[in-house]
Amino acid sequence: MISNEVSELFKANVAGMTASDAPRLAQQVLPDGIERVKDVAYLPDGDEGHLLDIYRPDGSQDRPLPVIVDLHGGGLYYGTKENNECRDMMLAGEGFAVVNANFRLVPAVSFPDQIADAMVVLRWVWAQGETRNLDLNNVFVTGDSAGAALAFYVCAAVGSPQLAGAFGVERPDLTVRALAATSGMFRLQGGVHATALSYYMQGYLQTPGDHIRMDRYLDLDQVVVDGDLPPMYMVTSVEDFIADNTYEVARILQARHQDYALRVWPRGHDRVLGHIFNITLAGDPAAHEARETIHEIAGFFRSYMAPAR
Repeated sequence: MISNEVSELFKANVAGMTASDAPRLAQQVLPDGIERVKDVAYLPDGDEGHLLDIYRPDGSQDRPLPVIVDLHGGGLYYGTKENNECRDMMLAGEGFAVVNANFRLVPAVSFPDQIADAMVVLRWVWAQGETRNLDLNNVFVTGDSAGAALAFYVCAAVGSPQLAGAFGVERPDLTVRALAATSGMFRLQGGVHATALSYYMQGYLQTPGDHIRMDRYLDLDQVVVDGDLPPMYMVTSVEDFIADNTYEVARILQARHQDYALRVWPRGHDRVLGHIFNITLAGDPAAHEARETIHEIAGFFRSYMAPAR
């Protein structure tokens, strides 16, 4: 049950974030040389939350490319694929086919429904591989902020029948080679933002069934233990207001002997390197930090690439 107070909080936050993103999106400079296929339905139900875009370098349509699936941020209640379009086109310029996906948003659905949506995106990639000239032996996932949390849970479940069963989702017949998380909002409860999260949790887990599925796995260590995470690249900065989430996941991965890389940017000299800066600054040609980070993500993925089938 979502209270009127929390419903109004979601609405106010969406309005504020939309107003904040609008100038950035209007001014960003999209890269040249990238083909865009817009608004492909990965579920044919007419829901805008079930649309995705595909970006790839011009002239690459006749050969399979490694695939990056991107899940956008926005607290699980805000955002669309268009917020990440510029950054994802730049990733495509590194030699990838990038699948930039919407998913349904809280409070219209709850977090387990979003996990299901993201898993359907991966199943769509598997089903469309031959038609779309995708290298299904090299599938990667990225997410920013809350999208990083969604990506974290989904990737952990892809290789784990136990976790997939707990979440009530069907796994695709593929391997996620690596995961990249930008400014991950991994914590859905507790921590230094516990008070705010206690309100948002009314939207994240709305029914007793949601709690049965997810309560055990609000403990991030339990996700790592029961799941099967691929190698993970994490990036944040000292100016990221939820950098502590990334540090916590890095601590868990270290303790569990998982394969990961951590990049923490210092305070920016010419600009603030805040939350999800490689998304928000991607369209600024002068923002070399964003471009370097994008190149690092692509490089991390390439380092885990398997030979094409």
